[in-house]
Amino acid sequence: MPPPRTADRTRSRPAPRLEALEAREVPAEVGALDPSFGAGGLASLNVGGGDGAYAAVALGDGRVVVAGFTPGVGGVDFLVERVNPDGSLDPTFGTGGRATIDFGGGSDAARAVALDPAGNILVGGKSTPGLGNDRVAVARLTPNGMIDATFGLAGRVILPAPVIGQDIEARSLLPEANGGVVVAGTLTAGGVGRFTIGRLTSTGAIDPTFGTAGNTTFSFGFLGDRLYEATRDAAGNIVLVGETQVGAVYRFAVARLTPGGVLDGTFGIGGKAWFNLAAGTSDSASAVAVDAAGRLVIAGTSSGPGGLLMGVARLNGNGAPDGTFGTGGVVRTGAGGGFNQASSVVIQPGGRIVLGGITGGPAIDFAAVGLTPTGALDPAFNPAGPTPGATVIDFGGTDIGHALVQSADGRLVVAGTREAAPGGVELARLIGDVEKGTAVAAGGVADGTAALLDPTPAGALPGTPTATLTAFGGPAVNVRTAVADVNGDEIDDVILITGPGTPLRVAVVSGADNVTLLVAPFDPFGGDFAGGGFVSAGDFDHDGRAEFVVSPDVSGGPRVTVFSRRPDGSTPVRANFFGIDDPDFRGGARTAVGDVDGDGTPDLLVAAGFGGGPRVAVFRGASVLSSPTRLVGDFFAFPGTDAVNLRNGAFVAAGDVTGDGFADLAFGGGPGGAPRVFLLSGALVAAGDVDGAQAAPVSNFFVGGNAADRGGVRVAVADLDGDTRAEVVAGSGEGVAAGLRAYLGKNLSGTGEPATFQDLTLFGGTTLPGGVFVG
Repeated sequence: MPPPRTADRTRSRPAPRLEALEAREVPAEVGALDPSFGAGGLASLNVGGGDGAYAAVALGDGRVVVAGFTPGVGGVDFLVERVNPDGSLDPTFGTGGRATIDFGGGSDAARAVALDPAGNILVGGKSTPGLGNDRVAVARLTPNGMIDATFGLAGRVILPAPVIGQDIEARSLLPEANGGVVVAGTLTAGGVGRFTIGRLTSTGAIDPTFGTAGNTTFSFGFLGDRLYEATRDAAGNIVLVGETQVGAVYRFAVARLTPGGVLDGTFGIGGKAWFNLAAGTSDSASAVAVDAAGRLVIAGTSSGPGGLLMGVARLNGNGAPDGTFGTGGVVRTGAGGGFNQASSVVIQPGGRIVLGGITGGPAIDFAAVGLTPTGALDPAFNPAGPTPGATVIDFGGTDIGHALVQSADGRLVVAGTREAAPGGVELARLIGDVEKGTAVAAGGVADGTAALLDPTPAGALPGTPTATLTAFGGPAVNVRTAVADVNGDEIDDVILITGPGTPLRVAVVSGADNVTLLVAPFDPFGGDFAGGGFVSAGDFDHDGRAEFVVSPDVSGGPRVTVFSRRPDGSTPVRANFFGIDDPDFRGGARTAVGDVDGDGTPDLLVAAGFGGGPRVAVFRGASVLSSPTRLVGDFFAFPGTDAVNLRNGAFVAAGDVTGDGFADLAFGGGPGGAPRVFLLSGALVAAGDVDGAQAAPVSNFFVGGNAADRGGVRVAVADLDGDTRAEVVAGSGEGVAAGLRAYLGKNLSGTGEPATFQDLTLFGGTTLPGGVFVG
């Protein structure tokens, strides 16, 4: 069984028109502030209320949960807030988007937040009763922000230090598959700290099977230690990071424990590693992540030569430095100021690293720094600068960024606190990555199957399909495809739809095993329409499950119907409308989904089919499921004489090829047209400048340089190589040998076919009457 995959016409044609849009003078770039979030990328919550945020977790639907503190009886209480994709508080959570938790009248502050497998929210930190010592405090909320009374005592667990007079606090939470949670932090006695870690059951009781009677506490053997974060590796081992003090100097401190809470002797020295980043530095680790190769990426602060800088180390699985990273496995860098600290780290596709923290001197601001997989500042991260590779985020005060998370749609969210009066929770969102899956699927052969192609890490498509997908019992008909996560398991699934010549049917094959039908074949329109159809997919409602868009092929009207798959397997209609304003047209329609306007919600593109010109409508994604409205006025995909001469429409795809945060529009010549690929800037189209986009296309060429062929070309967009630019995949047209040609996004620019591409023969090189349909 193949491995699972992990984790986007008119009979009488009215003249195209342009509609007014909001101003968008500065196109977004990866690493730049996301203009669709809050005010210009910034959101400030309850300013003046004395709140603050220390931790955050991204949900699968574009929302973010932050945790910290708010004024309460006896000091401060836990604060948990849920933030919508637009930066506003989610009123369906807690009370007006907020939940506060008091552990008994003392001063309580949350330093960690996590989601358990049931979607419950775990919050951990410390509780200090009156003049007493710090105690570990953990609470559990239901997904809607209500205290979960089935956990601990009224939803709360308090764990005192084992000896009176000691302090203990939680800094990191690792949920378990059975509903329990590993709690990691620092135990301090007489001013000397040690790493401590324990495990609670799903009911909040101490789990005695973990470590020694539920706990493991240890030191690195020097003056004192503090733990700041924990994570798991692919084997389930627990990795802890923080600092250890050696004389007046601090060092990165790293430990690895088995899933059962015992120090792992195969890592470092007896399960521990400690080191400085360079001669003469004093260093403290605040965050850790595990990359796809199983290496540990550890981030924190390094003082010494060059000032106070962000420090990063990458360790191999045995705890030894990775010599391919930076200098001897370490990097010291910053965002341009003389005062830099990294408090969090995210690893992006392809091994790129983003650090979150602060920079400044004398003013302190949020900062995000992007690194290449080898540790250099990433020039593709906020390339407009002033320091390419770094983004400084100023809310206008003293702003401390504590947490960095990446949402399912690729956006990066930095959360923290306005330190100076009047206080407040602050969040910034950055353009993070392309928002397309890595796999492509191709159909067109007359046996009802489709070929699934999962690329290598370098972006090459395999010579042999990863899997052959079938859903319709092998009828003598071709299928068309789309790839998206339909059931919300973070694995891309494949949506299949039949072509002309058989009653129209749609099905969804699970990406977990490439066999199971998540959606059994069904008739999307009723009446057994036999003209074939097209399908595309994207998550319009931010619920973590992609909707799929169905439209008819030849002899069908310009209808667009949007379905979703519910957890119970049902497929309700979410929207149903004409994508082209001519209900009498009978040439069908082709669709694509991509975030053209960069607002975090995918938009819907509709192109006219047979008998129509290359007319295109773009619908604002946020409106698709309610009252579809156009992002721009309808326009012709190809300018000049092609707008008049091409009578069988265009094929269409959408994805961020330029890496600027906006999905670009990829058009392929329709049947009867040449195999022309025409790529328009999504940023310009979203700003209403279609003419400008067509006058200066991102790319414009004929596949194979063949302007004479009249079989057209089908196009798809996917992030094959995991960088910040999506790739374009072209499927062969009618009457030619079946194959694909893939172009890396970094090679797509200007006029003329890129000199570098990958050719792939499909279906034995059979000549297909309808061509290869790729999605």
